[in-house]
Parts: sequence; structure tokens; C-alpha cells
Amino acid sequence: MPAMMERLLERLELLGRMLQPRACARPLEILQSDEWRLVIQGGHSQLCFDRRRQAVTNAGRVVVAFESIVQVVVRHHRGSDDAPERWSVALQVNGWFADISVGSSADDVDASIAAARIATHVGRPVKAG
Repeated sequence: MPAMMERLLERLELLGRMLQPRACARPLEILQSDEWRLVIQGGHSQLCFDRRRQAVTNAGRVVVAFESIVQVVVRHHRGSDDAPERWSVALQVNGWFADISVGSSADDVDASIAAARIATHVGRPVKAG
């Protein structure tokens, strides 16, 4: 393989690693769960799933309406020398190119519980991604 092609492949591999979600500063944690609100800490932000407003908010601002959420996605990210194994939770939104990250956890059970709570709260299915 030509040297130029090898360098290109190395750069693409590096870019792929850079684009992978990193472990969050704080683990995925359910801070509040009641009939009307579900508040989840994920990394550097808190998302509030508000049934009265039928919307997901962050710091009081609407991130996405419940009706636009297609499904809740749980993904496994294999560990490597650079990053530990983890599980992420995200919202797949109709018409959006990228998912909305909720957070990640080193514990698959924590991620699964958070995804199930979100799915129940917004009335959407959970998908393993």
C-alpha cells in the first residue's frame, strides 16, 4: 500500500477516535423521578424530562419536544488503552442528523435503568445501538 494511503488511513483512524464520545465528567445519575419530572445528570449537564411541558429541557431551555423523540438508544463502547469501557444513553430525534446525548456510565445496569426511565417517561421505546 502506498505511503500516502497509509498516512490517510492513520489520520482517519485518529479522527474516528476523536469523534467517539468521551466518558462524561460525572456518571449518569437520576436526580429526580416523579409523575411529572425526570431529571438526569449526565456529564456536565442536567436534562429535565417534563411531562407538563411535553419537552426535554436543559437549564430551563427546551432541547426537544417529546413528540420529536423517536427512541431512546443505549450503546456499548468497548474499552481501549485510551478510554475505559462504558455505556451511553442518547435520544434519537426525528429529522436530526445526530442523537442527543443524555450521558454515559461504566455500569451497564445504570445506563439501562436510566434509558428505561426515560422511555417510560416520554412514551418511546428503548433500542440497543
